[in-house]
Amino acid sequence: MLYALEHTISAIKAESKAEAFDIFARDLIDDENLNHFIKDFSLGDGLLSSFHHDDQGYLFDIDQNGYPERLQQLNEQEKDDYVDSWIESNARQFWNDEPQFSLEYLKELDKAKHSDNPYTGDFSDAFLVSTIKKLIQQGDWYEAFDIVKIDLSDTNYQVIYED
Repeated sequence: MLYALEHTISAIKAESKAEAFDIFARDLIDDENLNHFIKDFSLGDGLLSSFHHDDQGYLFDIDQNGYPERLQQLNEQEKDDYVDSWIESNARQFWNDEPQFSLEYLKELDKAKHSDNPYTGDFSDAFLVSTIKKLIQQGDWYEAFDIVKIDLSDTNYQVIYED
């Protein structure tokens, strides 16, 4: 992986763009910021927050430190059920092509809800690779992401550092 100012540039040996993307995402599994974003179940800037909405908007009103006005007529159990159903629906939509990962996420979320202590999700590597790829494809993680084939037959370059 190469770093250039505020940009990340990676050189990956792969047979295709799909394979290069898989390798790149796999290399990010241990990234501290991505891990926090994916595995943290508190409301804020994490992945859970992106699922915490219905068709009318966000399901937490920061000003009221609670549910938005449109949910105030519901009792606590109805509010919880309503929010849970939208989180489940949004998670299933996010991983619509890989439903096993929405199930994995929802199981970990359920563990977090029933934990007395802050809970960090424990996800499979396949889940993390898939999720990282989705976040990158949505433009949520890198502003401009592209995989470009490097022509190694062109010898017009200089190796500055080789490990």
